[in-house]
Amino acid sequence: MAHDAIIIGGGHNGLACAAYLARAGMDVVVLEKKDVLGGASVTDEVWPGYKVSSAAYVVSLMPPEVVAELELERFGYEVTILDPDYWSPFPDGTSLTLWGDIEKATQEIARFSKKDAAAYVEFDKYFSRIGQLLRDLMFVIPPNLTLRDAPRLLSLAAKLRHWTTRDIAEIVRLFTITGQEFLDEWFEDDRVKGALGTQTILGAWCGPMSPGSAYVLLHHWIGEVDGRAGAWGWVHGGMGAVSQCIADSALEAGATIRKGSPVSRVVVSDGRATGVELEDGGVLHAKQVISSAHPITTYLDLIGEENLTEEVVRDVRRYRTKSGSVKVNLGLSELPRPSAWQGAIPGAPHTGIMAISPSLEYLERAWDDAKYGRSSDHPYIEAVFPTVFEPGLAPDGKHIMLCFTQFGPYELRNGTWDTEREAYGNKIVRKIAEYCPGFEDSVEHIEVLAPPDIEERYGLLGGNIMQGEMALDQMFSFRPIPGYGDYRTPVGGLYLCGGGTHPGGGVTGAPARNCAKVVTKERRRLRR
Repeated sequence: MAHDAIIIGGGHNGLACAAYLARAGMDVVVLEKKDVLGGASVTDEVWPGYKVSSAAYVVSLMPPEVVAELELERFGYEVTILDPDYWSPFPDGTSLTLWGDIEKATQEIARFSKKDAAAYVEFDKYFSRIGQLLRDLMFVIPPNLTLRDAPRLLSLAAKLRHWTTRDIAEIVRLFTITGQEFLDEWFEDDRVKGALGTQTILGAWCGPMSPGSAYVLLHHWIGEVDGRAGAWGWVHGGMGAVSQCIADSALEAGATIRKGSPVSRVVVSDGRATGVELEDGGVLHAKQVISSAHPITTYLDLIGEENLTEEVVRDVRRYRTKSGSVKVNLGLSELPRPSAWQGAIPGAPHTGIMAISPSLEYLERAWDDAKYGRSSDHPYIEAVFPTVFEPGLAPDGKHIMLCFTQFGPYELRNGTWDTEREAYGNKIVRKIAEYCPGFEDSVEHIEVLAPPDIEERYGLLGGNIMQGEMALDQMFSFRPIPGYGDYRTPVGGLYLCGGGTHPGGGVTGAPARNCAKVVTKERRRLRR
């Protein structure tokens, strides 16, 4: 008996796709190779009594449509907005707090530059406008830019008819200029630009002076939490709770989820996917197969080069998926005490994101190290403290500090991560201690996930958290490869629904929603 659909991978996108398809009345089975669901959105007991969001750690990019349509709040999805958005300490003992409230943020910036404070108001309006334009594209099925796709191109043109020539020019410009060039247009103080420049490199293989890094900043601005654009949030229960809520939604709709079921290949017959073969030799049949795995893994390992043209194989091999992201998770005896926190505005940096990014030059020098195969001597660090919101995530009186850092290249010029891992973790602790005296004494546990670890544990090749670089030639209709940006593949009945498709990486569920729309439409066509 053939299922209507088989989904390879129980990450958040695979689970979301299953939930949408099951709601459409399809017989869906999800095959997850591990005994834990969620992919990189998991909560692990890394040390006894500590529940750690080992990889993904905050939400912002998940659209409210996905939350509402899958009824995630009914299944326990609860998010607390992180505020301040960013708190950045500087070597001279000062610090800048970027609050979510625009008035409070401008008061802070005015301490450094009244001109920059005024500019920040316009900067916020600008990104609200440009961010909405990109949100218009989030649920669009990208056309493949061929005559055959003319109807979809016309439909896209109708949807975007409110875009002006200037709107289009601004988006193209952001894809091509550097983050430094963009921020220089708005601000004068290096510390203000450093605090805002953190998102020009987040999860990307580039520095703030690299072309295209301005778009990286924009991509992280299009998210929202509880209607607040650009906000980040902590999910109660950790990131594993996101995956579990989506899984519960899928199960209630009638989907089947099988853990511990690794897939070895997609079964292809006469150019069409007819099912999958499991590593234990068992074969499951389906009318449609969907993969949430990395595009390179799906094409080269699961489909196999023998079922693809040379052109497709070449395009897949050219798909870039490098990374310099290193996740450092810490177990603490107490929260750090930053010497630069001045308390001019009530609140504490522990309720938001602490970012060590003194200037754009600091970030660029960190990138310079990675370009030449070295882990950064002075890395970028951003940290959140989930136990401030949920003390039960750690033993009584203990705390968790989740640090997303850059840069540590996948391949080191000298040595390997087997020896570098501990050294890098200690480097992060020392850097934090420069701003939080006595911090080293509070560190009781360290976990370091370098790019090879992220690849091995979560299937994110190169350690790239976006399932592939977010560059102009790898976005929209060209993601993951030209001719197949619409979630379809060259193999009939086989689709992709992961972050390696439009609109890209992050914990969003948007690729899953879009893919489910294509799959259900194709199912109706086949029935006719």
